[in-house]
Amino acid sequence: MARRTPDHRRVCHAAPAGGSPVPRGGGGASVVPRPAPRGVVADVFGGEEPRDVVAREAAEALRARGFSVLGVETVEGLAPTVEEAARLARERQADATVVLVLTRLDLSALQPLGQVQVTLESLMVGPTGQVWTSGERRATTAERLYQSRTNWRSHVRQAVIQSVRELP
Repeated sequence: MARRTPDHRRVCHAAPAGGSPVPRGGGGASVVPRPAPRGVVADVFGGEEPRDVVAREAAEALRARGFSVLGVETVEGLAPTVEEAARLARERQADATVVLVLTRLDLSALQPLGQVQVTLESLMVGPTGQVWTSGERRATTAERLYQSRTNWRSHVRQAVIQSVRELP
């Protein structure tokens, strides 16, 4: 949940493991599994679920845009419907709920090229159920640092920041 400093807009933030943010009567979810550990770097930094990285990085990106984050929820399975997102905004007395769904994380080019393909769906809903924005963002991130070739988190972070920048 976030509050934007200049105009006091508060936004709830939820980051499901997979699925679609658009209301689809109980449609299936695509779950993005945790990437397999690779080498010493994975042993040192430990394993993390992609949804946890999305939630943490989205909260930071919202704060960087001037929102005050009131709370973050991560859920497994289906993304919240528009009605559930609106209810969450009302319960937290927020001006909106932001839902980010990581639907695809392709690590096949991570080691050889330092590239990762990330697909995120985003939804921003007001407390009355009005959808302010929704859409899918596909990003192929590339970083030249050694760590980016062994750590998928920096790529997910970059894709989340790009997605949050596109929110109103």
